[in-house]
Amino acid sequence: MGPKTTAEAAAQAQQRTILLPDIDWVEIPGGEFVYQDRGRRSLRTFHMARYPVTNFQYQTFMNAGGYWDERWWAALVRPEPERSHWRQANRPRTNVDWYEAVAFSRWLSAKLGYEVRLPTEEEWERAARGHDGREYPWGEDYQTGYANTDEKGAKAGDWSLGQTIAVGVYLHEASTEGVLDLAGNVWEWCVNKYKRPDQIAADTSGDSRVLRGGAWLSLPDLARGSQRYWYLPDYRDYLIGFRLVSSAPIA
Repeated sequence: MGPKTTAEAAAQAQQRTILLPDIDWVEIPGGEFVYQDRGRRSLRTFHMARYPVTNFQYQTFMNAGGYWDERWWAALVRPEPERSHWRQANRPRTNVDWYEAVAFSRWLSAKLGYEVRLPTEEEWERAARGHDGREYPWGEDYQTGYANTDEKGAKAGDWSLGQTIAVGVYLHEASTEGVLDLAGNVWEWCVNKYKRPDQIAADTSGDSRVLRGGAWLSLPDLARGSQRYWYLPDYRDYLIGFRLVSSAPIA
């Protein structure tokens, strides 16, 4: 190999200075839990990110060149990147489709040395509803001011902010283990298909993938922990973001 060009040397130097996203992991204890229509299921212990992925965290993927690295896009469709609608560093990263969220998780797994990924619906619902199957992270009934939803549209309260907010602001919304933003703010991609929840592998079939949690423009009823929603995997807008889970031991 010949000597590195100035551009190649500069790119490598930049990658060496990239700071990886600092994920605040929350342990979700395993065992039985109430799922959907009061049925019971069981999961092993896993970890979920306390917050959705933020603009700052996702930007590390872009800055490191991960978005254009073919290694992270096997069985995925890579679109042209789109900017987050609201660009403040600590707001949720929006305008990402399912494929982009999976590619980000693959890249971060390689950098961290252990697997991180999108949650399954079961994992997402366990984190949001606790063991007892509550409808909202804080309890059975909606409480005004507890989540970033369109309360006014549903005549459920006085709040309708009309945009995302920084992650972690609604502390009253914490789940039983302390995960935040599971109701409202942004819809969150899950790994599995909507019509075939048992199918979690990446593919280019275009089959719809699951979204959970509601968003800032959603009525409070859509922010219930049991509410299933979907979009095609290449869909992007300012209502949709994602968060990560890991089944690996985390020190």
